[in-house]
Amino acid sequence: MQRWTAVDKAWRFAIIVFLALRIFYALWSWLILTVQPLAVQNTDLSGEPVLTVFNLQSSQAHIYLREINGQNLMFRAAGINTVTDLQTSSIWDISTGTALEGYFKGIRLAHSNITPSEIFPYHNAKVYPIGWLALWQRFDANWYTVIAETGYGSIRGDIHFPPIFPLLIRILMPLFGNAFLAGLFISHLATLYALKLLFDVLCEWGEERLAKRAILFMLVFPTSFFLFSAYTESLFMVAALLSFKQMKEHHWAWSGFWVFCAILTRLQGIALIIPMAYLICLERPFLRKPSYWFGLAIPILGGIFYLFLRSRQVTRDIVPFMEIDLHARLVPPWENYWYALQTLASAKFTLVDFLNWAVVTLFIVLLVSGWHRIPLEYNLYSAVSLMILLIRIVETQPLNSMLRYSLTLFPSFFILGLAGENLWIRRLILYTFISLNLYLSAQFFLWGWVA
Repeated sequence: MQRWTAVDKAWRFAIIVFLALRIFYALWSWLILTVQPLAVQNTDLSGEPVLTVFNLQSSQAHIYLREINGQNLMFRAAGINTVTDLQTSSIWDISTGTALEGYFKGIRLAHSNITPSEIFPYHNAKVYPIGWLALWQRFDANWYTVIAETGYGSIRGDIHFPPIFPLLIRILMPLFGNAFLAGLFISHLATLYALKLLFDVLCEWGEERLAKRAILFMLVFPTSFFLFSAYTESLFMVAALLSFKQMKEHHWAWSGFWVFCAILTRLQGIALIIPMAYLICLERPFLRKPSYWFGLAIPILGGIFYLFLRSRQVTRDIVPFMEIDLHARLVPPWENYWYALQTLASAKFTLVDFLNWAVVTLFIVLLVSGWHRIPLEYNLYSAVSLMILLIRIVETQPLNSMLRYSLTLFPSFFILGLAGENLWIRRLILYTFISLNLYLSAQFFLWGWVA
């Protein structure tokens, strides 16, 4: 106990909340794996009525046509390896698509021309064999894993993912024997360190209880579970927070280095150059020291290096003004927001579309309302980050992934913490965030796209 009390309070807080959240997600993912071992979806793809089934315990996927004698059947999970149709309650084996009992006994579903890899994209990454950990191997985690395993160029479109995270995975692969496991370790370690760094920063802005409340709101945020998968959010926050730490201490070369790392982790890191330039402007004599120029040059080199990597993999759109394969292009930020409003008004939107819009609106309100409550350099980071995140419009989903990207706007959680001084607002935030977190994380485990 004496050794524990001797540990810095920021580390004590970070370790406690990290372990609490890790245990919470372990229990929740185990519950999903136990109660809902099959992810079953009835949908229409490429003009075909299909049944997609994914076994969470074995990571085996199957896709069948669900049309029998001109009738489109609807299915739901019936066990670990079986489904039942709602029309006749026949029991079907998912591995063969054959009805084992009931009205359709002996009938076999036809295979779809759509391959499982199109619906459950591992991108040739090795599937982790242990089910309760494999639940976290979804979507972008597989991009980073396959880049770490085979390098750039093996999968079309992998250049959209900057190199720092897969490089770190590649370095740690021999230690863990698996790229995905190495990615999980990096994300977990980065989350723990980010919590410590964030606690230090927020305690400078207000009382300790306010800092704790702000971090609590971030940890129960609807998409905070991404901090524990092989995604870049936590690693990016570490680089951003370390860059601000070095800015505060006027170590411009080190600050530039961490901005460089942030840019090569997430392109949003470009937003850190603005607060860095602002703080340098406050010093006199302005730009008279080599460290100023060196510090600013390092992150610019990071951006140039990423463009160089793109030039080796793509023959056009080296600067991604237009990404035809992703239905994405660069637009003014307000155009993206207006497109989201049009989508909502058309009534052709999903819950995730609405949540993306709601989150962007919330963080714009937090930015404006809290402008004078935190240091200007952090406001500049949040404002420029929002602009960068909003200039890329994806025509298939407005404000694509803003639910997840908003996690990195950590200064805004302090303003949310201030709002939480009111008991009823605090309850509203907690109840809403926790409910959405449970729902969205479950959808993520079941291969539902949430961000």
